[in-house]
Amino acid sequence: MEKNRTIPANAVGRSHHISITSTTVSFARSRGMTLAEIEAAARLDARSLGDPDARLSDDIPHRIFAALMERVGPSVPLGIEAARAAPFTALAGLLHGMQYAATVRDALTFMTRNRSFLADRLDLKLVETDDEGSMEAFHPNDAIDNGLMAEIGAALTARLVREILGVRTPPERVELAFEARGPASAYVGFFRCPVRFNCPKFALTYSKSVLDLPLQSSDPMLFDFVERHFALTLRQIEAKSLSPEFVMLREAISEAASTGDFRLSTVIGRSQLSVRTAQRVAARQGTTLQGMITGARRSAAEALLRESAAPIETVATLLGFSDDRAFRRAFKRWTGVSPSAFRRSAQE
Repeated sequence: MEKNRTIPANAVGRSHHISITSTTVSFARSRGMTLAEIEAAARLDARSLGDPDARLSDDIPHRIFAALMERVGPSVPLGIEAARAAPFTALAGLLHGMQYAATVRDALTFMTRNRSFLADRLDLKLVETDDEGSMEAFHPNDAIDNGLMAEIGAALTARLVREILGVRTPPERVELAFEARGPASAYVGFFRCPVRFNCPKFALTYSKSVLDLPLQSSDPMLFDFVERHFALTLRQIEAKSLSPEFVMLREAISEAASTGDFRLSTVIGRSQLSVRTAQRVAARQGTTLQGMITGARRSAAEALLRESAAPIETVATLLGFSDDRAFRRAFKRWTGVSPSAFRRSAQE
């Protein structure tokens, strides 16, 4: 089985679960593309879709959709149509964990926690304020495909919340980072809520009352089992997709973070890499050196706020901030909420 979990050399650090491409291929064929046309567009041998555990290069779905858009024209809302037709297997098995969560919030958090199972460069997070929570998504390829895959992801998530989690209340709003493909009414009809275009981000927003809803299919034992399964699978994928240098760099950041030291000089010293080499290693994985350090700092901040009763001033000191005001500003920039609001939400 292990030999099937291979990642093509050109997909290392830029891969996605095969279910995304398989779903794209099926949709393209339903819209009239032949298998030969799809293979030519994607530069992909369809036989490679036979391995259910494979990882494929991130640009394959984009190339298929680009060829499809040439066929149907730019005014067709392909993202909405694809999400409406897609089976939930496109989510690479995440549904099996989400449906056993205790609440809608727990289900969406499970999805964000396991986002790299879908695509290793996907940034997906649940950002909460006092009144609502937004599923925000970003992928480096958004600029290449004009956010088409992000649009499909938002629409498929909304379908899942409605059809599988059983939530009849529609989202508060949907924000898409690019202009509409086709009539705006098609989007409003699908999401059943206001839809904004050309926004700074992709976001699917629900009220706090929706996030708090208990799931009828909740099963703590099954949810714990699925969580452990995904954690193990992600470690296996990660071990194959990360270079030894990147693993060394990440461990150096983790070691420095454990002492509350997030200085670049400390990380470089522990990693035994030059700054330039460390930057190249991070870039090959679709991130930046400073982004990795900031991510570790944010994770440490969230853990301290969630798991301790330490005053905000103490948390700021432990994280190496000059004062609590600097920490509050940084935390609000990272999460969209204040440290106090995050702590209250985590303790509810």
